Amino acid sequence: MAKRWYVVHTNTGFEDRVKSYIEDRAKMEGVEDLVVEVLVPTETIVEPVKGGKKKTSVRKFFPGYILIKMELNDNSWHFIRNIPKVIGFVGGKLKDGRIDPDSVPDIAEPEVLKIKQQIEEGTLKPKPKVSFDRGETVKVIEGPFANFSGVIEEVRPDKAKVQVLVTIFGRTTPIELDFNQVEKI
Repeated sequence: MAKRWYVVHTNTGFEDRVKSYIEDRAKMEGVEDLVVEVLVPTETIVEPVKGGKKKTSVRKFFPGYILIKMELNDNSWHFIRNIPKVIGFVGGKLKDGRIDPDSVPDIAEPEVLKIKQQIEEGTLKPKPKVSFDRGETVKVIEGPFANFSGVIEEVRPDKAKVQVLVTIFGRTTPIELDFNQVEKI
């Protein structure tokens, strides 16, 4: 039978632990051939902290869910369901008062590849946690214009940059700054 990707609902905050439980128990019980890969989709986020420093953290795309590439049959379904902190598979129809493993929907491989690509991009280019809007007043916290206040003229989330109008010597001047160089007032 073909191995496909399925979504498994877990207790939020226990995704990594469930992943290691599944991998460890699969080795112990000799069913590594059923469970091929377990994926916890995450992204890296950079957020400014006091003193102009940056804090990098990892955030889950889908808190409370993991993706598993596996061969789904009665045995593997029960194997996953009996892992601590697993709530169950997402989807599926009831048959005789319980979920029928054959009715659990799978995820197309291109969708999983897209998620994997997002994970890689998130690791290579961390996303800022803060978002800004045009017209917001911000304070510059880093660089030659530190401690100046200004109004956001333009936001470019793709490049994590803002254009801020700052008044210098009585003249309004546009300056381009990274998201982590400004903070909301």
